[in-house]
Amino acid sequence: MSVYSKIDKYILIPIADKLTGRGLSKEWRLMERLDMASEQALRDVQNQRLQALIQHCYKNVPYYTKLFDRLGLKPEDIQCREDLQKLPVLTKQMVRDNYQDLISLDADKRHYQKGSTGGSTGTPLKFMKDTPTWNMQWTSSFRAWKWCGFEVGEKLFTLGGNSLVKKRKLWTAKDIFDVVIMRNMKRSSADVSDEAMQAHYDAMMRYKPKALRGYGSSLVILARYIEKKGLPVCPIKLVITTGEILMPEYRETMERVFQCRVLDEYGCGDGGLDAHECIYHDGMHIAEERCILEIADKEGHVLPDGETGHVLATDLGNYVFPFIRYTVGDMAYIKSEKCPCGRQSRLLGQVIGRAGKLLYNKQGVPISPTMLPMMLYRDNDYHNEANCAIYNKIDKFQIRQDKKGDIRVLLKLKDPKEDRKLFEYVITNYENHFVGSKVSLEFVDEIPPMPSGKEDYCISEYEYNR
Repeated sequence: MSVYSKIDKYILIPIADKLTGRGLSKEWRLMERLDMASEQALRDVQNQRLQALIQHCYKNVPYYTKLFDRLGLKPEDIQCREDLQKLPVLTKQMVRDNYQDLISLDADKRHYQKGSTGGSTGTPLKFMKDTPTWNMQWTSSFRAWKWCGFEVGEKLFTLGGNSLVKKRKLWTAKDIFDVVIMRNMKRSSADVSDEAMQAHYDAMMRYKPKALRGYGSSLVILARYIEKKGLPVCPIKLVITTGEILMPEYRETMERVFQCRVLDEYGCGDGGLDAHECIYHDGMHIAEERCILEIADKEGHVLPDGETGHVLATDLGNYVFPFIRYTVGDMAYIKSEKCPCGRQSRLLGQVIGRAGKLLYNKQGVPISPTMLPMMLYRDNDYHNEANCAIYNKIDKFQIRQDKKGDIRVLLKLKDPKEDRKLFEYVITNYENHFVGSKVSLEFVDEIPPMPSGKEDYCISEYEYNR
């Protein structure tokens, strides 16, 4: 462990905990203690947290109070993961329809932050996150990064979209955490031109990070640029990919260019899921202490290990806005075998659902599909309240690129009578990124699913001739 990592773990974070009461150190110690724990020990912690959450929900969260009463259930009826099947699946639409009832009555006594996501289907969703789930999210990542030799406190360089790199006019506690604790230099991948890649490369080389983190599609563009230019790379211990499905060819390219392991992560900020690869890359270890992950059919019946189904998430730390059996919009399966590393957490197999395609503008500049939702905000500003208010008038969206490379932006508004002039900026935003493409904005009554029955916010028939 480096000197700064020790200062982080034993001095800075405990001091921050004392000042804020957030409890990050306590959760970190628990995660480390349970790293190689038995399957039963993991289940015991999970069951304890589930039972406490259910008791809280019945007492304090109107949505769940009404649900339990309607089903004739008592909190004592939910003791373990298997008992969750007594409850129905929670969908994104149900969250939107019951937003106020999903807020805990004691929310004003808790530390929380508001969140928003476009979701894997392009459907805007607002929610709230409690401090305990934030602690669990980060400490499960700290633990996984250590599996591959990277310690918190060593320099980190992040390249990604707005979910990873948020621009704020004023510093927040999260910014201080990023800079002081994480030593995390963040750069936006909205622009992936050669000029932007050179600027990212120069910043990385000046900073000399020990790990890179970001969208796989963003980091692979940087890797390809470095390889194309024959540029040297500072010593990197680990590349951490998140936010998208990691394509095998992306992994191979990054391992070749950065000369290190690539650790893939799977997470769901709203549902509270976390799963991480270890050095064996034989599936992703589910953070059982943080969440309960189920794989179920459309009716919510849990499927046997090895069968692909819908991913359901129960966040064990979010008391202010609980997600129980929340369908995140992805499909995956649980591996029936344990990992050769010896850890007893269940392994998540291949995840299907958020695998985006790289779209190209007429100059051949690739644009990650994870950037598409951000372009629906005026001035691409995700944090301006007025811009968020306009964005939240959208019910669903879909971006289509035809064989010529032209773009159609389809919007389904919550109120069909909404003033459509409010969204004229969308054309300019997309024209600025898809230079040379004709961009049209269409308002539709419904956005049909794919032939497979699955929704997708990004459809492209364009193949840039490189």
